Amino acid sequence: MHPDYPPVPVAEEDLQVAENQLGNRFPEEYRRAVLNVGLLSPTVDLLSAIVERELDLYCLGDMYSPRDVIQETLSWREIGMPDALVAFAGDESGNKFCFSASHSDSGDASSRKIWLFDHDFKSVEEVATSFDVWIDALSTVEPLAEIVV
Repeated sequence: MHPDYPPVPVAEEDLQVAENQLGNRFPEEYRRAVLNVGLLSPTVDLLSAIVERELDLYCLGDMYSPRDVIQETLSWREIGMPDALVAFAGDESGNKFCFSASHSDSGDASSRKIWLFDHDFKSVEEVATSFDVWIDALSTVEPLAEIVV
């Protein structure tokens, strides 16, 4: 994160509207994070560090507002994303980070998993066992050392 791009606050009411429209309750870890911290928009430095260090991580581009969660989910479902997914963020290539729509309100372990929908291959891959595990992995990526001339 960069100080010029702080997290964007999210209101409980906005989350509830998105949940109602999509017919799901978002995982509690996600709800807690976006209500307490806000929506993150990492800089290109995260992508650079992941690529340079050849880390086994997909880079977060942007987290979607509750309104955008609705739009992204419904529009991507129309063009091939499985109905069982709810898109809450994207990577730098336009792929979607998702929750499981069919279980996001059940509280079981499968409901907490984070999935990546690859729009090029129309494939789905598990990227983390929970939102906290996923965001913690991204937040512990050390920035590359600045080159001093």
